[in-house]
Amino acid sequence: MLKAAFALIPLMAGYVFISTWLATRYLIKREDSQKLYIRAAFWGLWLFLLAFALTFQIKDSILVGLGFFRSLMEIVPFEAKNEKIDTAFWIFALTITLLTGTFGGYILNWCYAIATLILRTIVGKKPALSDIYNYARRESIKKAINVMNADLELILLRAMEENMPVCVTLGHGKVYVGFITGSIDPGDKRDMLRILPLVSGYRKSDDYKITFTTSYIYLYELCIEGKELGHLDPSKFEIVFPHCEIKSVNLFDINAYNASQADSTEFKNLPSK
Repeated sequence: MLKAAFALIPLMAGYVFISTWLATRYLIKREDSQKLYIRAAFWGLWLFLLAFALTFQIKDSILVGLGFFRSLMEIVPFEAKNEKIDTAFWIFALTITLLTGTFGGYILNWCYAIATLILRTIVGKKPALSDIYNYARRESIKKAINVMNADLELILLRAMEENMPVCVTLGHGKVYVGFITGSIDPGDKRDMLRILPLVSGYRKSDDYKITFTTSYIYLYELCIEGKELGHLDPSKFEIVFPHCEIKSVNLFDINAYNASQADSTEFKNLPSK
């Protein structure tokens, strides 16, 4: 049983670790099972070596703890019953491995957030620790998107960072322009895009130029001003699209659009930001 524990526990610890550590959390979500297994085994081995080194250094001061594991061996039929001290040592090391894998990712995430907070405080910025943690999460998502070459998520993330609307063209020709309101996760199995629309329309079948037919901006003004739509808020108009129905996505700038439409009077009330 101890031999099986040597194989299983580091693997479990490695998987939990890479699932919680921001540097690997988003990378593994699109990997196949074999590559995921190898990555979990790789980090599990390093966690086990770390636990072994720690246990070896403190073995003389954990006699009480080893006593607990010796009593455990009386219940569970481990091998090497005549070497209880050594067996207890390895069980303790495996326990440390599992604990390190369970909490190590979170600890590294907060260490990165605190280090970033200290650096920003030194340069004169004093954001909240929660904001720094969210910043660390966004940076990890951005790195994962670039490593995986996830083109759609890269455009969406750029739109969120630059506070720009996107133009979404669906497979049946419907077009929406709006701000992204949902989270961007390259490993999200739901594969959905949520936006707050500004205008909508369709692409003509002959030349594929966009014709806008509906503006939502006036509706939002009615919501905010508490008039006819005062019982609603703009978030009630959010729209969700499955990725499989999206034909194209691009950043949308009203000034660039108006420049390309010389005589167009569309979007005259649409703010550029």
